[in-house]
Amino acid sequence: MAARPPHTLTGPEAVSSPELAARLSALTGRTIRYVDLTPAELRDNLVRTARMPGWLADHVTEIQQLTVTRPETPTTTVADILGRPPRTVDAFLREHRAHFRR
Repeated sequence: MAARPPHTLTGPEAVSSPELAARLSALTGRTIRYVDLTPAELRDNLVRTARMPGWLADHVTEIQQLTVTRPETPTTTVADILGRPPRTVDAFLREHRAHFRR
């Protein structure tokens, strides 16, 4: 049996970090800022402020860099597999509004 190629699962739109901060600001009524950190600054912040283990901070930093160097393009894969469109970021934020208002 041949191996199946991996599926790229995305939402219906690509949302940048500054856009997400703006949407969270509108949802919560508070100013949410996106702060663009270098990879080294991000790793240091995760270790010092979030008290994340170094190995995990390395992994998170690497994933963040991939979002910058290899941004995803929305696909139809979720709709093709589920037979319905994926939720939008705005729908997700509305559904989980209470978690963002704390």
